[in-house]
Parts: sequence; C-alpha cells; structure tokens
Amino acid sequence: MTKLKKTIAVIGEGITEKYYLKSLQGIIKADIKPIIPNHATSMFDLEKQIKKAIEEGYNNIFCLIDMDNKKQGRNRDNYLKLKKSYHDKRIYRPKKGLDTYIHFFENERCLEIWFYFYFKITTKEYLSSDELCKELEVYGYKKTEDFFKSCQGLHRFLESQGGNLDFAIKNAEDSIKLKDRDGRDYTYSEMADFFKSIERK
Repeated sequence: MTKLKKTIAVIGEGITEKYYLKSLQGIIKADIKPIIPNHATSMFDLEKQIKKAIEEGYNNIFCLIDMDNKKQGRNRDNYLKLKKSYHDKRIYRPKKGLDTYIHFFENERCLEIWFYFYFKITTKEYLSSDELCKELEVYGYKKTEDFFKSCQGLHRFLESQGGNLDFAIKNAEDSIKLKDRDGRDYTYSEMADFFKSIERK
C-alpha cells in the first residue's frame, strides 16, 4: 500500500518567516511551502491565504503568528475571530477530496523571540518588536532583507553564533510553562509545537 505524502503549507506574516522557513531546508524531512501574505497585518489577507491553501489541497496548514500587533483593540478582536474560525480545526470535504488540518503557532512579540531562545531563555516583557531585535544585535542579527539574503540562511546563522535548535525548542517549551505559571500573556513562543508537527531529519 502506497503511503500518501503529506503536504504542508506554512503561512507567515512577513519576510522573516519566509527566510527562516527557507533556511530549514535540509533540517526537516517535511516538504513545506512557505506562503507570505501581501499585507502582513491584515487578518483578511491571512484568511484569504488559508482558504486558498485549503482549496489547493494541503493536508496541513500551519500559521506562524506574530502577536505584537494583536494585543488590543480591533486588531485583537479580528485575530481572535480568525483564530476561533480556523485554529485547531479540520476541514473535511470528501467530495472535493479535501482533508486539511489548520493550526496557529504564536510568537510574542514576534518570531525573533524564537531566535532569542536559540541562545537563552527570558521572561522579560518587551514593549516593542524593535526592542527585542535590539537584543539580538549582540549576536549580529539584523531585521533587514539585505541581512536575510546575505547571512547564508537564518537557522545556520543562529547556530554559527552559538545558538542551538534543540536548546530553542526546550526554551520555547519552558516559556509556555512559565507564562501559564505566572498568568501573563507576553514573551513566549509556540515554535516547539511547530517543530513537533513537522518531522526533523
């Protein structure tokens, strides 16, 4: 019996996600297709990309979510509405041959907290993503497309500076435990669950 190959679409909110996912080639077994919406902060466009990936027949749709612009007001309301509609949901349409699982993975404030966890754990509250990125500069990190293009792959760069993926996974797991223990909603990453959901080599 032939085992069907699972297909994974990973929807990110910006170029950081695009370049990081690209840098994981050779690290993970899964064949993933990075999808970056045209408007990073638009929940409408994010939903549009989810619906498109469903129609294209992906078995899994994983959304990497930056929480820095979803903390309050309309942005928070729109995000929670989208999350309620799609997160941890299965779309099963046998007549169309569709069987899709959707899951959201949050990073607060942004994906850079996951990069920081390559090096160390923290529970510090960052008031902006720029403040967090500033702390990563000690490792040579810059949040610019020129840097992403020239660093020879974000994952490889982070490890070349002394970071470690297994350490990041443990730190991310601990960040969730500490967040729950302290009853706070900042400085955490759900990327450990993301890596559990895709098979590493």
